[in-house]
Amino acid sequence: MATMEITLSWDLMVIVFFAVVIAYSFIVGKDESIKIVIASYISILAVQGIGNILSLFFRNAGSMTAFLGVDVNNNIVSTAKLIIFVAMIIFLAIRGGFEMQSSSSLGGIMEPIITAAFGIATAGLLLTALLTFIAARPLLDLTLIDAPLLSPLLQQSTLVQWMVVYQHVWYSLPALLLLVIGFLNNRE
Repeated sequence: MATMEITLSWDLMVIVFFAVVIAYSFIVGKDESIKIVIASYISILAVQGIGNILSLFFRNAGSMTAFLGVDVNNNIVSTAKLIIFVAMIIFLAIRGGFEMQSSSSLGGIMEPIITAAFGIATAGLLLTALLTFIAARPLLDLTLIDAPLLSPLLQQSTLVQWMVVYQHVWYSLPALLLLVIGFLNNRE
């Protein structure tokens, strides 16, 4: 009897991440997926700003943190940014105070296609943002591919390389989908 071996890899993790986000998009529907995209954009910008504030604070408070025996480096700031990012998306999606409701004139096969497109775009946006935060780099940094913190991932995964190389596509795709859907649907 032949056995199947499954090797965990970063490519598999990227595929699973996309699959989970796409499945979640179908579970919550197109309108909630749009809400998650908006929450993601707001969270990305806010967390990047918060990360810059933290870096500036710890740089200026260097002697105080050294006195306390706390070594603040990029890993700590990156970890804080990741945690804040996930928390902000959840809180904005649940309690952000905005609702999305579209009256679709598309119907038929277009609804699941649009929902899948938002799932793909959301997964790409979230994963690219996470990689940017891990690398401790600014948004849309052209040198992201050279980030030392991403080096092991990039060596092990072609899909992670594509996410980093085409980061500009992943950051803009959800917004472009929102524009297309805005022209195709009536919004309230």
